[in-house]
This record gives sequence, C-alpha cells and structure tokens, in this order.
Amino acid sequence: MPKLVDHAQRRAELLAATWRVVRARGVDGLTTRAIADEAGCSLSALAHFLGGRDDILVAAQTAMYDRIVARAFRLGGALRGLAALRAALEAALPFDEERAADAHVNVAFAGAALSHPRLAASRRASHLGIRAHLGVCLREARELDEMASIVDAEAVIDDFIILVEGSALLSLVDGWAEEGRADRLARIATSFVDRLR
Repeated sequence: MPKLVDHAQRRAELLAATWRVVRARGVDGLTTRAIADEAGCSLSALAHFLGGRDDILVAAQTAMYDRIVARAFRLGGALRGLAALRAALEAALPFDEERAADAHVNVAFAGAALSHPRLAASRRASHLGIRAHLGVCLREARELDEMASIVDAEAVIDDFIILVEGSALLSLVDGWAEEGRADRLARIATSFVDRLR
C-alpha cells in the first residue's frame, strides 16, 4: 500500500528546512542539495514539492512573511485598533530566539532580493499584504477614537515597516542591543504606539 503524504505538511517541513539552511549558510549557500540533506529527502522529492532553486527562494520568502503576519496579527484574534498594532509590532520585532530566527531569514532574503527580480517582486507583494493588515488596525483605531486626527496612516505604516526591518538588520548584523534587547524593543514599541494617540 503506498504511503499517504500530507502535501501541505511536507511542504511546510521543506520550507522550514530551507530557512534552517539560510540561517546556517546564507542565501548564497542555499542549494537544492543542502535543503534536501537538511530535510532528509531526495532531490526529486524536493523538486516535486517546491520546484527548482528560484521557486524555492520565492516560496520560502513568501512563507516566512506569512508566518510573521500570522503571528503579528494573530489572525482571528480579539485585539483591535492600537492594541492590535502594538501586538503586531511586538510580534514582528526580534524579541526572542524564534522572532530573531525569522528576522535572520528575512534579512538574508532582503539582501538576495537586490539581485533576484522574482524574489524582489515577492517581497513587494508581501509588503502590500502587511500594509493592508496595518491599515485595518489604523482604521479601527480611528473608529475607536484612539488615534489623533492629524496622524497620517500611510506614514505610520511606512514607519512600522522601517522600524521592523531596521531593527532586524541592526540586531543581526551589528549585534545591536543584544544585552537588554527585549526591554529596549518593548520601550520602542510602546513609544511608537503612544505617539499616535
């Protein structure tokens, strides 16, 4: 009897293996052989689930953003307005090992996107999705009368993305705020949201 394979689960496992290879070797060291070895599968199985290297890069980047978005916006959760925005900011900033690992992969893909048009296009599409979620938080904040009327929502969204991407880069590349990083990031998150009131 042939073994039944849960395609979504196997694909998720292969994407997680891809992220581990990126953290260990960078995007330059990301080969299909390295991913297959990390995942304990054959090259043909990897190709069946994810395609070639370029397809894998785009799929892994998209899945990483989806993971961050699901955590940041706690999809289906009860938070609204500025509380949801604050939770999203804390979830996206590199507070702990899990979030720092995700940031590491994100920074690696950002660098690779400079010379990889498909990856760059995928990142732009992911940012549009994030912007839509942030827009919902800010619309709710206005409806709840939590936000000052002079606040420019588009500028806030830009600042949110710059803060998250910049803190990831500084934290990982420069070792920024390694000691007491979580406390510093919590203060930044509080200040970011408080200035909108």
